[in-house]
Amino acid sequence: MNPKEACEAKWPPLEGAERIERVRSIVMETARRLKDPEEIERFALVEEQKRIEQGKFYVKWNGLHLARGYSGLCLLFGELDRLEPDGQWDVAGHRYVVLMQQALERQGIESLSLWSGMAGIVTGIRALSRQGTRYGNMLRSLNDFFLRMFPEYMFVVRRNIKEGVLMSDYDVMQGLSGIGRYLLHFKEQPEMRIALTQVLEYMVELCGCKEMQGKQVPGWYISPDRLISSSDQELYPEGYFNGGVSHGIPGPLVLLSLALQQGVEVEGGREAIRSITEWLMRFTIKDEYGPYWPAHVSWQEQAAGAASSSPPREAWCYGGPGVARTLWLAGQALGEPAWREAAVQSFLGTTRRPERLWNLHSATFCHGYAGLLQMTQRMIADTGTAELLPLRDRLVDRIVQSYDASAPYGFEELEAGEKLHFAGMLDGAAGVALALLAVIQDREPEWDQVFLLK
Repeated sequence: MNPKEACEAKWPPLEGAERIERVRSIVMETARRLKDPEEIERFALVEEQKRIEQGKFYVKWNGLHLARGYSGLCLLFGELDRLEPDGQWDVAGHRYVVLMQQALERQGIESLSLWSGMAGIVTGIRALSRQGTRYGNMLRSLNDFFLRMFPEYMFVVRRNIKEGVLMSDYDVMQGLSGIGRYLLHFKEQPEMRIALTQVLEYMVELCGCKEMQGKQVPGWYISPDRLISSSDQELYPEGYFNGGVSHGIPGPLVLLSLALQQGVEVEGGREAIRSITEWLMRFTIKDEYGPYWPAHVSWQEQAAGAASSSPPREAWCYGGPGVARTLWLAGQALGEPAWREAAVQSFLGTTRRPERLWNLHSATFCHGYAGLLQMTQRMIADTGTAELLPLRDRLVDRIVQSYDASAPYGFEELEAGEKLHFAGMLDGAAGVALALLAVIQDREPEWDQVFLLK
């Protein structure tokens, strides 16, 4: 199949029998290592204790989290079950569902969010439900719990629009962008649709202007007292505007766009999409290879109406490809070819930019090669841009080369030069395995909706 024919396929898979078999064998070996939830928890707790003893930063293990816990593993086994329904992958996945149910009864739920709360738990179980034919009572019960807790949550985030917005109010990871994507699954259920509508109305309100220090600024401005990290407070003493997909305004943009494409529209929604997109376009950075976007826009840059130069990063969480994907979806929603073209040009810029400038250091999804691979595959499928095929294939080879059979799960995360071993979805082996699995199939996956790529 030549590049033109490959791009005409609805979901063009990788080519070359030897390469496909190598990828498949790595995926299957990784999945095999992830079949034992008790061992995954034991290992995570041992690693956590080591970091405590060494006085290092750590994220406390929680099996209910989508990011590193059981629900992320449900997405992997759900996808394997979808592709190989006779492969007993549903049995492996069921072990995780049972443990999540036990954990819910034992410890309750700490949030409604997608990546560390109820929305993620439901999304993981739903992935194993074979199109809703299994776990029906459990899903209904969890959704009912969500609906009982949701009004109080909305009261708090609406109040914060007036008192000071937090990124976790609206973002993909902890906030309403991720929660809204979960609700979009259930838009045909009246109560869930009402909740989704309230989320979208909040996004419209967030996109209104507000006066700060005598200036009119976008409503997603994060004031210095609302910044979480001390490093951000030092770097941005007057606050900032977050431009990353994981924690910034591209999250609301893509939720509004996806909802509109799926027939859920609120008053002011189209204007909000346009407002965010035009803001992002205003702060485009261009180097000799192509356009990309900054992780943050400072107060001074906002006042000047342009971003100062900053290094590119080819990641999902903060970087050009993640933002470009949201611009593509916004362009699809409102029929704006200029936005779509900007997205394509950004990805083409990635193909030209030397890998030493990518600022990627591991195979994982959030800020590694797997995330860039999945976004590239999505853009190939949506745009038919044959020039992106070599990038996709290079990324596959790069991930395969990084596989280490001696590592606990085959793939490692790299933070500050230190190798870390996670099983899960966000920065672990499950996310890498899913991205590899996606490119050896001829059917598009469902799981990457948790990253708001579709």
